[in-house]
Formats: sequence, C-alpha cells, structure tokens
Amino acid sequence: MSSFAAELPTLPFFVLKTLFDQTPLTTDDGVVLRRMTLDIGVVHLVLACLSVLGHHAPRQTIPGFHQEVSYLLVVL
Repeated sequence: MSSFAAELPTLPFFVLKTLFDQTPLTTDDGVVLRRMTLDIGVVHLVLACLSVLGHHAPRQTIPGFHQEVSYLLVVL
C-alpha cells in the first residue's frame, strides 16, 4: 500500500484544517467560512466520505446522502 493510500481517509480533514488555519476564527472571513461549512453540509460530506473510506457505518443516516457520497467516491 502506498503512503498516499494510507493517508487518503484523513485527507479531507487535513484540507479542512488547512482552510481553517488560513482563516482564523478571530476574523470575519473565518467566522463566515465555518458557518458555510456547516450550512452547506461540508462537515457532513467530509464525515460521510471518511465513513465510507474508513468502512464505518454512519451514526445518523440522512436519507439518500450516504448513497450519494458512495456514488461520488466511485465516480472519482
């Protein structure tokens, strides 16, 4: 297994962390970024992707959402 494959399940967290680090919560942009990640479902998408890649069952199912994420991962 390549090192990239081993890091793939945590990559979305690192990307989100990088965005959050670049826009601190103490700025208006930081607050807007965090609100948008919750409002448009980025956090749910990241968690759903991680559950699929990590082979974990979702704790709370959102009708159709888990299937869409699985489809998107297959297409990618």
